[in-house]
Amino acid sequence: MKKNLVYGLLLLSTLSVSLNSCRTDEMLTSTEQTQKEKIAFFERFEKEKSLSKNAESNNYALPFGNSMLAYFNNYPEKKTELENRYGTVDLSVSSQDIGGDDGDNRKLLFFPMLKDGKVTAVIAGVINAERDYLYFDVHQNTNSDVIYLINKFQHYYDTKTVSRNSNNPIDVGEVIIRVTRPVKLTMYDVWSGGGGIGSGGHDMGGGPGDYGGGGSGSTPNTPNTTNPCEQTKNIVNNSKSKPAIDSLKQQSKLSDEKEKGFKVNSDGTTTQINSGKHEVDLGDAAGYLGGYHNHTPSGIKMFSPPDIVKMLSFAMAQTNGNIGNGFMGMIGSEPCSSCPDGYRYYHYMINFNGTSQELAGFLYNANWDLESLKDDYRDKEKELSENLSYTNQLGGNLNSNGLQKLFFDTLKNMKMEGKVSLQKIEDNGTVQSVTLNSNGSSTTATPCP
Repeated sequence: MKKNLVYGLLLLSTLSVSLNSCRTDEMLTSTEQTQKEKIAFFERFEKEKSLSKNAESNNYALPFGNSMLAYFNNYPEKKTELENRYGTVDLSVSSQDIGGDDGDNRKLLFFPMLKDGKVTAVIAGVINAERDYLYFDVHQNTNSDVIYLINKFQHYYDTKTVSRNSNNPIDVGEVIIRVTRPVKLTMYDVWSGGGGIGSGGHDMGGGPGDYGGGGSGSTPNTPNTTNPCEQTKNIVNNSKSKPAIDSLKQQSKLSDEKEKGFKVNSDGTTTQINSGKHEVDLGDAAGYLGGYHNHTPSGIKMFSPPDIVKMLSFAMAQTNGNIGNGFMGMIGSEPCSSCPDGYRYYHYMINFNGTSQELAGFLYNANWDLESLKDDYRDKEKELSENLSYTNQLGGNLNSNGLQKLFFDTLKNMKMEGKVSLQKIEDNGTVQSVTLNSNGSSTTATPCP
């Protein structure tokens, strides 16, 4: 469910970018001066904005964020450099866009950058009036204005943590921290100068080719090349993560109705997450490959819509554009008299298999109502339980075919058909790739090579 969560007013009266600076034109690079074609994300966004009455269409975080993703796709070394120095950009949180005076059609917008859950810097994006040149600069120093912005963003994350600990988690969705434009803006060189305070150039800058809208730059529509089978085998057979997975199997059998989870670091080690009744909040995805959690004995043994959205966040957090490396794992169980230890386990993993541009669209443009999607998910589970093709007892728990059918129906409802890979992991560690058959009513699990 998309909600704009307004967290106070950022008073920028002491910031130092002048919207009327006469130096702007003097400092334009030759690239900016020669670009003629508009950056596609902004051109498309503003066309849709002019035709739509939907308030969501007014959020400039969408073209700024999509443009940044396209730039990182074209120049993955820049993404790695910035993340190593400052942290990961959280594109789901931003300031509102800041406009210029009358006659000045530039737009300025801030995103936070985080390391280990702490805001370490802000990255400012500026699009020129012609929409054919965009640049981003990172700001991280002792300047009081920058510190003020960092603290305001940090306040949001601190507040979210408090809410999570009180068992009243903030809804998943984009967050806009509103910025009140003072009477006179005199910000530092965000608008017209270079690369942050005291720096001599932009951290990222360019035109349509650089941001995926044309020119010589590569396109962000190239599918990711991650092999889901190999990715899953690497996780479930890793000696560092396997003990945590085995622990979730035991947790899935307990009747205390609690979910537990953990996040997986790039080296396979895990970070445990405090349990919650019926659900577990895995928190910030930045810096992690993915997450795992169990479903409770009374819960549905398949990924829910919020689980799928969380996987998208892990995909977005991957470095060097390897979005297919992000994943979500889920384990559920039920009593089984004929099974080796008296339980049948349902162990699945999902990965995103679309393009980076599609990923950004799903995360920031989809306008999902998660509460409605969860209702649909539960209704579909109940419907399938009345069909013996999907359950071993009418009205009972879904079998594997039923659970897998539920998953693909949920993807269809979210308009994500064909964009998420599903793997099933057997008790002996065998990984199977699950697909929906052409009849749309049954599934096939094929062992990975």
